Amino acid sequence: MIYLDHLASTPLDPQVLEAMLPWMRIDAAGNPHAAHPAGWRAADAIDQARAEVAALVGAQPGEIVFTSGATEANALALLGGVPAGRGCVVSAVEHASILGCLPELRRRGHPVAVLPVDGSGLVDPAVLDSALAGLPEPSLVSVMAANNEVGTVQPLAELAAAAARHGATMHSDAVQALGTRTLDMAALGLHGLSLSGHKLYGPMGIGALIVRPPFRPVPASTGGGQQRGLRAGTLPTPLCVGLGAACRLARTRREEDARRIGALRDRLWQRLHQRLPGIRRNGAADRLAGCLNVTIPGIDAADLLLDLPELVVATGSACHSGDGEPSHVLLALGLSAADAHASLRFGLGRGTTVAEVDEAADRLVTMLGSANPGE
Repeated sequence: MIYLDHLASTPLDPQVLEAMLPWMRIDAAGNPHAAHPAGWRAADAIDQARAEVAALVGAQPGEIVFTSGATEANALALLGGVPAGRGCVVSAVEHASILGCLPELRRRGHPVAVLPVDGSGLVDPAVLDSALAGLPEPSLVSVMAANNEVGTVQPLAELAAAAARHGATMHSDAVQALGTRTLDMAALGLHGLSLSGHKLYGPMGIGALIVRPPFRPVPASTGGGQQRGLRAGTLPTPLCVGLGAACRLARTRREEDARRIGALRDRLWQRLHQRLPGIRRNGAADRLAGCLNVTIPGIDAADLLLDLPELVVATGSACHSGDGEPSHVLLALGLSAADAHASLRFGLGRGTTVAEVDEAADRLVTMLGSANPGE
């Protein structure tokens, strides 16, 4: 198997697993919220993990709210972060966990604006400025740091500045960017940020919402008052520790990872571009190191991948896999439905090798050649 779907999920890094294992033993079973030595030890481990998450994004440990993942973090930010009667602005290429909140916001009476993007997937700060000017009392802007399908990196500092001019807070789904990009919330002017463990070589089932003043969402659930009342429930010590270890590794490795993975992405593109006439790249020039989204006109990407079971590549976001609908991201970029169905997303990662890149390109080209023997 050649795994090139790191944008959907990254494998657990061995160092992360090593950090988690001690907290899975029976002698480490203390509830981190309990007032006894076993609980205090677990709480200390979670505090250390919280500090690692904060260090990755330029935040303070007390601003970290652990969640079950970025989907929950995004829902908490949007459904809990827009006060009654206030408006919300998002981009057309957001993840389904953001766009899925919009019907509920509208049902509650919140004005909602969805920003268009250009042909490379970029949000224009001037367009955001106009959208905010047209909303009564705008409150929250949410634009992802980098797109999960085409890899386009958004101009967050300029977008946050536009939000600030209208008195709105700025949230970003940074799930895809943090493994290879440096994001400092204070420097960028962000008030909220979502991340997920399994996109950072950490465990599934854990993520975080970073909440910086004046942003303070209304909690979706109540209970024991954990995490400053923002998210009730007993924290899973092994998962929190794993997320902290993953964030620490990302902070120390992201520049090296970005350089090496970016070179592999460019190698894959060159090998495909030279051998597949008409192939096109989707997204902006400034894209994630590990993301290559291509359109090969005339193919059905889903059918092609069924014939290449050993090649783990995607046709779009994992959240929409199998629904048969064309990618909303590619449609927003201006692609036709036919071209969206003819597109593949390669997600390269920390463990990807040159040999895997070359073999993936060879298998894809060979399969397309056998499917069209007259060409």
